[in-house]
This record gives sequence, C-alpha cells and structure tokens, in this order.
Amino acid sequence: MITASPVHRRKSTRIHPRSLVIVLGLMAALSLFWIAWQELSKIGCVLESWLEQYQDPAWLEISYLPDWYIWSLPFGLMGLAWGLTKLSPNPKVWSQVVMVAILLALLVRYVLWRVLTTLNFDSPSAAVVSVGFLGLELLVLAGQAWQLNWLLYERPKVDSAPNPDLQAQPSSAPIQTAVYGPKVDILIPTYDEPLTILKRTIVGCQALDYENFEVFLLDDTRRPEVKELAAMLGCHYLTRPNNLYAKAGNLNHGLEFCQGELVVVFDADFVPTRNFLTRTVGFFADPTVGLLQTYQSFYNHDPVARNLGLTDTLPQEVEIFSRHYQVLRDAVESAICYGSAFVVRRAALEAVGGFDVDTLSEDYLTGVRLSSLGYRVLYLEESLSAGLCADDLAGHIQQRLRWARGSLQSFFVGANPLTIAGLNRQQRIAHLEGLVQWFHSPIRLIFLLLPLVANGLGLVPIKATIAAWIFYSLPYYLVTLSSFSWLNGRSRSALMSDVYSVLQCVPITITVFQTLLFPFGRSFQVTPKGRQRWYYRLNGRVAWPLLLLLGASLINLLFCAWALLQPEERVSPWEQIGLVWSIYNLLVLSLAVMACVDGPQVDGFLWFALKRPLTVDIKTSKDWEVRGQVRLLSEGGAVIDLETPIILPPGTTLELEFGKSHFKLLAQAISHGSEQAGPGQELRVMFEELSLPEYRKLVQLLFCQPGQWCWPKSQGELKTLGQLLKTLVRPAWQRYPQGRLTPVVIDLPPGHDLPRSQLPKETFA
Repeated sequence: MITASPVHRRKSTRIHPRSLVIVLGLMAALSLFWIAWQELSKIGCVLESWLEQYQDPAWLEISYLPDWYIWSLPFGLMGLAWGLTKLSPNPKVWSQVVMVAILLALLVRYVLWRVLTTLNFDSPSAAVVSVGFLGLELLVLAGQAWQLNWLLYERPKVDSAPNPDLQAQPSSAPIQTAVYGPKVDILIPTYDEPLTILKRTIVGCQALDYENFEVFLLDDTRRPEVKELAAMLGCHYLTRPNNLYAKAGNLNHGLEFCQGELVVVFDADFVPTRNFLTRTVGFFADPTVGLLQTYQSFYNHDPVARNLGLTDTLPQEVEIFSRHYQVLRDAVESAICYGSAFVVRRAALEAVGGFDVDTLSEDYLTGVRLSSLGYRVLYLEESLSAGLCADDLAGHIQQRLRWARGSLQSFFVGANPLTIAGLNRQQRIAHLEGLVQWFHSPIRLIFLLLPLVANGLGLVPIKATIAAWIFYSLPYYLVTLSSFSWLNGRSRSALMSDVYSVLQCVPITITVFQTLLFPFGRSFQVTPKGRQRWYYRLNGRVAWPLLLLLGASLINLLFCAWALLQPEERVSPWEQIGLVWSIYNLLVLSLAVMACVDGPQVDGFLWFALKRPLTVDIKTSKDWEVRGQVRLLSEGGAVIDLETPIILPPGTTLELEFGKSHFKLLAQAISHGSEQAGPGQELRVMFEELSLPEYRKLVQLLFCQPGQWCWPKSQGELKTLGQLLKTLVRPAWQRYPQGRLTPVVIDLPPGHDLPRSQLPKETFA
C-alpha cells in the first residue's frame, strides 16, 4: 500500500523559518554595507592598487595592437567556430571537445579581463554598481561553464532527428524475448480538461502494443460526463471526495486501486505512440532503475512562436530542455521527471511514500527522493508521446511560474536536493545549477535596467575602452552565438533564447521573490488547454512592464546617441558600449512585446501536415472514383490533392478509403480548388460523425505511429535574426488579420504509403 507523506504544505502566507533566515541575512548585509559606505572608496582604492600589480601588459594591454588585429580576432574566432560546425554538422566526440575547449578558454580570458581591468572604484556608488554587475555576470558564466563541462560527459548525438533504431534497442530485448513482461498500470490524471482531449488520450493509451496493461482515468472534478466517457471507452474510472494535494494526491489515490509492477503517468493531453511500453518497460529488467522519463513532443505550436507568426521556423521552447539539458543531466544520472510520459517502479514509489506532496513539483521531488534511495532516474531521448502546450501566452507564463515555484519550494522541504542524504556530488551540482537557473530571470531584468540606472545616476559599471571590449568580450559572445544551436541539437537559437528570457523575466522575478519569502503561498493551478479565441488580444499583465522597459530603453538610447554627438574629448567609452547595449535591449524588448499579442484560434481541430503523403480513394454516390494524396489531416476533416481534376458541389457525400490502413470514413465536400492548386485539384472535406472503431483508427493514424513526431531544427542565428526583423516590420496581426492555421508536421512510417515527396506547403489561411 502506498501512502502519501504525512507532511503537507498548505497554502500559507506566513513567512517560513528558512525565509526568515534569508530576510535576516539580507538585512545584516545591508547594515554592514551602510556602515562601510564611507569607507568603500578607500577600500576600492586599495583593491584597485592591488589588482594593478597583476596587470601584465603582455597579455592584457592592447594599446600597442593594430586596429585590424583587434577587429579580426573576434570575427576570425567566430569563423573558426562556424567552420567547425560545417565540418562536423552533427557533434562528434572530437568536434565537441574542440568547441568546448575554445569556449572555456575564451570564457577564462574574458573573466580575467573583467576582474583585473574593468572594475570602477571612482566612488562608493560606482563601486557598488560595478562589483554587483560583475558578480551577477560571474554567476551566469559559472552556469555556462558547468554546462560546457557536462558536454564532455555526454555522448554526442548521432543525429539531430529521432531515430528509434538508435534508441532503447537493448531495453526492448527483454520484452521481445518474453523474458520480462510485468503488468503495467497507466494513470491519466484529469482536472477539467475538455472531453475531446481526454477521449484522444485514452484511445491512444488503449492502442499500445503491449499485452499486460490497464488504463485508469483519475477524475479530480467528479464529472458525470467523464464517467460516461470512461465507460464507453472501456477504461477504469476513479474519483475521490476531495482534491487534497492536487495532482500528487490524485495519483496517490489512484495507486491504491491498481497493483501493476510498473506505473506509467500521462497527463490528460498526452497521447503515446504504439511502441511506448515496448521501448521503455525493458529498462526495468534492471532492478536498480526506479524511474524513466521520456522525451516529450507537442502536437500544437508554441504560443510565442504562434504570436510572432513564425510557427513554421521556430521549434517549441521546451525542445532545448528535452534535447539538451535533460541529456546533460542524464550523463550524471540527475535527469528530471517532468510529470508526464514517464514510467516508475511501484516498489520504488512505495519506498518513498508515493508521489511527493510537499511542493507544486511533485514530479521533480519524487525523482530526487528516488535518487536519494539509490534508484536510478534515467532519461530516454526518444519521441514516444506528444501533448498539448499552452493555448495562449497567459497559460504559457502560468505554467512556467508553477515550475519556478515548485522547484524553489524544494529549498524548504526535507527532499531538498542540496541536503538530502544519498546523492553524490555531481548530482547535487546538477540540481543546484537547475535551481539557480530560475534566478537568471531577476538577473536578466537587472541587465535590462542597468544601462538606465547607470546613465540616470551618472555611473559607469565598466571601465574599458571600446577596443578592449571588442578584443576581450566580443570573441566569447560571438563564438557562443555561432555554437549555441549546434551544441544543443539545433533545438533553439541564442537570439530566440534571449527573447523567451526577456518575455518571462518580470513575472518569474516576482514569483522567485514571493517563493523565497512565502514558499507555500500559492496553490496548484492547472494550465488551461483546448480553448478557442476569435480575435487578437494583448496580454496586458505581461506586456505593460515590458512596454515601460521599452520606453525607458528608447530614452536611454537617445541619451547615448546624443552623448556621442558631443566633442570627442567629452565622449566616454561607456557611452559607446551603452549605445550598443541599448540597441540590443530595444530589439529583444520589441519582440517580447509582440509575443504578448495572442492570435485567434478559430478552428476546433488540430491539423497535421503529412511528411509522407497518404493515398486516399474517393467514391461518390454517382459512382465517380478518383484518387488523391492527403496533404492535411485532422480529427474533423482533410485537405486532399486530387490526381484528376474534378468539380464537386459543396455538401456532396463522399466515401474515403485511406491507403494501406484500409479503413473508410464518410465525409462531405466543403470546397474545391485553391490559388495554389487550381480549380478541381484540391478538395477539402469534413468527416461525418465517426463511430468509435472509426475514431480509434483515425487517432491511431494521427497520433500513435512510431517515429512520427518530427524534431524541428532551429535555423542559424542570421536567418533567425532576419525573420525576427521581418516580424518587427510586419507583425503577425498585420500579415494574418484573420489568424493563421499552421499544421504540425508528422512523418508517417515508410510502409504506410507511397514514395517520399517534398513536404507540401504547410500553411493556408
């Protein structure tokens, strides 16, 4: 029997004892700072004179270097990094080691220059700003250094696209040879999700290629219609009299009614591919494996990319986590369980008292507890399921705030990964780095404000010439820019990464400080999904702080530009650096504000563009027969490219027989012809009401084919910059006033139909 931990952190606005320690520590630091304020300039002079002893003109002084050399070094190193990515398009052991060595060498060189030559001790205020800025910068660089270090642990990716034949093959052997075939219980927790989403998930789970499993629907809203749906589909239905402990409590309650050796959890919107269990269960033939988290794909578009009108070129935000950070963490066996599409051993859950109920991140802390008892928490980088991401920016931000609060709450519970017994040093460092990541949002906000504060108060945070900045700072950042996407499996560009960071920095900063002071002051909130919207809408809560920052940055830019127009002897190097800094801030802030405008979602169906065409035979009541290729497909209809032009009046009833899947559907023609295809070449149909067997076959075709979820590749930094600049000139609401339908690309397996062809145009309005 699994019982939940007796400790439950209810919603509370009282200051936690550890929060009190944090507050007292800050007050003590401020008091010491106030006492030493008058002495800071003296201390600064002493420190500056001490630092001057270590300034060796041979390796830090650049006044004797020609201008052409100063400018050629950063761009030459950038070209070297770019050439390495072209010579080895997919990271190999040697190329990854070379790139990491270059980055670490440039990082050390940059840090030495910053520490030894750029601090400003001209006044107490300048010293505070200069040293504080350096400290925050070093914190960010330390995280980057650790990630570069972990890249040396990681086995480089063989290919930056999913390849089932390269993944999990050893783990499948026990299943295929019938050596190991335990009973598996699949739990689907639900809270107020639409029935259409639940039905899709249940049907997908029931289609798994595995004999010994049962599906349990855990309804925390106790809806009669959900109970009827479970009865119709033939799965177990469980509910409880209260919602204590939210999702974790719902899962722990469900565990009391099932007895499988392994437990699989899918969120209500996640649909597995047929081979999910045959690819994962075999790992548990090793008794030391406690939990296996799988890669998560998504079958709708990221709201930020959608709001910018770039859904066909920008991968999901979470792709970088699944394709990069999780792989790095798995190299030191500290992978994170993120709540869906994972398998866990029941005995291991019993050993830790069930799913953790102390924080909002029951998944993360459950994995930490398992690791502390010696169980291995693994990550499988293979797309074996797909789910829904948030519908709009509000849901997207709400989800990130829940992750931030849940992660930081681990500081205040017994399963704190920094103190809990049983973890090794590498695991603790990995968890520390993951927790510190949430403090990057406050740091990013400070970096947005710093040019404004420095110019407003007349302070100079960096004492350096523009030539020194180009020589020491630019090489590291340009090489990082050139290699960022290459090192993370083409999952995200560096520029888009910063746009996401700026977009979220204000709400996450507020949440970070709220959590540090009142760690359990918010309850669990489910991310709303499956909603429709008929017009463009500005998310004011997120946009207004960014608009204020945008206006202030514009004023600061004008101030710097005016200063540069003064006589040369009155222009300081900081004003040149500040001008470049302000231009960049304006760029990312403008894009972040544009991402706050949510576009319409008027179509109730999710559309998919088939990378491999699917043949369909069409018959009408007049015995006309024609063949075509399905280009776009959904649960409600299809867009078909006809082999023979034909004109069908809207409302004509058709019988569609889909390729080698050999199932038939009735549909009605709704339009024919398009600007691209010409009259009679394109046919759009809507399906009539589907029977349950027909619906099962359609869902299996759309969501359950092994290897069908494509891994989109991020474009290069220059192409990304070009697309973002076009978005600034012509925002999404101007290009697509009625909204835009951009299907997600799926790749049906080779045996499913006809030869490969080029991916058809994915977008129609």
